[in-house]
Amino acid sequence: MRTIQREVSQGVAQLIEWAGEFYTVVRSENAANGAELVIVAAAGKNSLPHLQHINQLAKSQGFASIRLHTLKPEPMLRMSSKAGLGYQRAETVLRTVL
Repeated sequence: MRTIQREVSQGVAQLIEWAGEFYTVVRSENAANGAELVIVAAAGKNSLPHLQHINQLAKSQGFASIRLHTLKPEPMLRMSSKAGLGYQRAETVLRTVL
């Protein structure tokens, strides 16, 4: 959480409120296929219409892809599949606390 707060305070990432009910922290990165919008964190309700809107905005702003980080990928993958958003599993992150 501190890393996300630092990125927002330094302007590396942006905290965005969507209709007072959904919140995201996003940043832009360069990927192999071009500019990638990274959804670092998201919380709130009615996520599907907001994610659909985010996808449309990202495409209109020239992003080639969107990557999102989630601790619960299965619900996101099911929602994406039903809504035709196209999200697929892209990476697995492993961590150990020392």
